Amino acid sequence: MKYISSLLCLVLVSLVMISCGGKKEGAPMAGAGPGGKPGGPIPPTPVDYMIVNSQVLENTLFTTGNLVPNEQVDIRPERSGLMTKLLFKEGALVQKGTLLAELDRAELEAQFAKLKVSEAYNERELKRAKDLLAIDGISQEDYDRLGLTLDQTKADMRITQVALDKTRIRAPFSGKLGLRQLSEGAYVSPNDILVGLQQTNPIKLEFEVPERFSRDLKPGQRIRFNVEGITENFSAEIYALSNQVNSASRTLTARARCANPNGTLKPGNFAKVQVITSQNKAAFLVPTDAVIPILNGQQVLVIKGGVVKMQTVLAGQRLESAIAILDGLAPGDTVILSGLLSLKEGMPVIPTKLLESPNQNGL
Repeated sequence: MKYISSLLCLVLVSLVMISCGGKKEGAPMAGAGPGGKPGGPIPPTPVDYMIVNSQVLENTLFTTGNLVPNEQVDIRPERSGLMTKLLFKEGALVQKGTLLAELDRAELEAQFAKLKVSEAYNERELKRAKDLLAIDGISQEDYDRLGLTLDQTKADMRITQVALDKTRIRAPFSGKLGLRQLSEGAYVSPNDILVGLQQTNPIKLEFEVPERFSRDLKPGQRIRFNVEGITENFSAEIYALSNQVNSASRTLTARARCANPNGTLKPGNFAKVQVITSQNKAAFLVPTDAVIPILNGQQVLVIKGGVVKMQTVLAGQRLESAIAILDGLAPGDTVILSGLLSLKEGMPVIPTKLLESPNQNGL
């Protein structure tokens, strides 16, 4: 009897469990919120953020160029002769018209002296003939012939004077001399180079830009550049553009001038050039990682009312580590910078770490 009673109790317990659906009383439902209550609030996700502000963005073209002298010439003798005097120091600064060297002048000076004697004689003869012509003591033809002889003598004197002037070699403009190529006592000709002369204040910068940017350049436009070994940045002004595009390289050549009073810049220096082609006075810069590519453009995640909002934007110039946003953001918008792949539209977030906005000069 005891065995039968135990069996009946076991059957009754089984029936009670089946009727309750096998559920244990007090167990929380799946998806329950804190405290075991279904449908509880989802905690906000902490994110890094930045506050955007509009700024002036310069569209900059980077290229390279070379520095060349403002003026440059190889100084040569204008006539053949013996080099008798050298009156300059190598590497010296000289002014326009400075006497640099002299050729032998003895023969030309003797010839000029002889012509002066002839001039004086012909003038006396012409004066005497004039008196004779007044009393019909000489024909007009003879008088004219004496006048022509005097004019020829004066012309020969001018030619000789020009030759004498060419024996003195002078600086054609102010600048800096190079290294001397000739010595005193050498017999020289117009094919020989005495010394080079360069004017480097101002100095010229010659550079090339791709064909597609050729319409963005114009005379008077300011550019920036720097050279190897000098930390200082320099500014120059474009003064001339080539009248055609190079068909081989598809580039346009431009020239600019830069003040160089201390001679810091040297002809031949390699220059890294920045050309500002345009300005956007209401652009927003955001880090490259904050911009998400989508099918029809780009978007960024912003915080609106404590939740995530997917904001479609128009992206512009790409810089080293930032992108310019031309449309879709307003000053003061809060852009999310972290956890972008795990966030969705409408998710609650809490901004915890404010990051500095990027800028064009300090990216």
